[in-house]
Amino acid sequence: MKKTIATIALLLFTTIFNGVISQTSSGESFAITNATIIDVERSQQIENRTILIENGIIKSILHSDSVSLEWIERIIDANGSYIIPGLIDSHVHLFRPKNRNDILSELLYSGVTAVRDMGGDARMYQSLNQEISKGNLMGPDIYYSANVFGPTFLKDPRTKFAALGFEPGSAPWMRLITEETDLTRVVIDAKEAGVTGLKVYSNVNPELLLKLSEIARENGLKMWSHSSVFPSRPSDAVKAQVDVLSHSVGMIFELEENMPASFNEAIRESVPLQDFKNTDATASEFLSLFEGMKSRNVIFEPTLSAWEMQERSEVAIISSENQKENPTKHLSGAAGRLDPKALNDWAYRITKAAYQNGVTIAAGTDFSLSIKWVQDEIILLTKSGLSNIDAIKAATLNNAKAIGIEHTHGSIAIGKTANLVVLSGNPLENIEHIRTVVSVFKNGKEYKKTQ
Repeated sequence: MKKTIATIALLLFTTIFNGVISQTSSGESFAITNATIIDVERSQQIENRTILIENGIIKSILHSDSVSLEWIERIIDANGSYIIPGLIDSHVHLFRPKNRNDILSELLYSGVTAVRDMGGDARMYQSLNQEISKGNLMGPDIYYSANVFGPTFLKDPRTKFAALGFEPGSAPWMRLITEETDLTRVVIDAKEAGVTGLKVYSNVNPELLLKLSEIARENGLKMWSHSSVFPSRPSDAVKAQVDVLSHSVGMIFELEENMPASFNEAIRESVPLQDFKNTDATASEFLSLFEGMKSRNVIFEPTLSAWEMQERSEVAIISSENQKENPTKHLSGAAGRLDPKALNDWAYRITKAAYQNGVTIAAGTDFSLSIKWVQDEIILLTKSGLSNIDAIKAATLNNAKAIGIEHTHGSIAIGKTANLVVLSGNPLENIEHIRTVVSVFKNGKEYKKTQ
């Protein structure tokens, strides 16, 4: 026995002394060598690394000069390339596009390996994920929500559009709640439908929002909400400890004395009256809000792409859609009363203020009918004051936290899923290089467009 221990110790000493580490594999393995890794956990780049991947999981990350790969059949030389974690778009709407399969494929090949869908029919998302898992469909993994709302939102056609076969407000993923509702039943039904979180949309008061949030957490679901869940303000959602607040525009209602009762009422009547041009994003009310978000780990998803002037939000583009099939045509009258430049400027200011006050930022595009790239959102975040590495982190590790998968996704680390994007340019030197995709790895499988 002593001889055996001594032999093992000698072998270990010899390996360390020679500066070479050899490893064995029990499954399908390959290595990416000579890589420069963008480490979003430590906010730095790490050069000349070899990433060993086995069965879709990162098994080791070592200096390329200290690892022997003689036993590896497939070796990918990434010399001159930069590797970031697989990108995540934390705000998409895949239910409505008729070309969604093409969109999913485009997203994957662009570097997006996961998305958070914020409203639609859970049956469709279940089917899409099954096809993606089987390899019949190429696309990112889809984490989806159950929409929760109060009585006034039943007037919105989307409550019927995305829940065919159910009475409006009764589908597990499109649910009406009131003070008399069995909230535990609502949460359990949503969980059984496969959702990752609840999206609180409209007409939910602060007391009901708090109760729902507590029950969701008890049952392992995330709580996601609009920044203003009329009549609840952003600070009400923060007090309820939601996980993510979406949309920069709605943050302005933290100053509103007379909150509208519902989203539709706010869009039609209150949003056009807000002073987006002159409101100070560093006013004491917002600083207090940011402090609450920081202390409670509430993530802010500004969706800058939705307000960028050349992109316009769904409210602004719906007038050009086929009105017979458009479930949001009732909001089209609001578009002409909004000042897109003022909205856009406000979105940048409130995002910058939140970031400078320590709030965690997520990157979501809010695309619906046509694709918006999360790479564009990353670039827009840098225009709001985020550093290049923090903007990339917003679309990787922070978005993984928003979904609740940060222990397995969102960064390049041992034990995590091998979701990687290989870039030809360094995005820390020039954020535009986030578009220079050479290849994408999802669950260890490479996706690479042929010229």
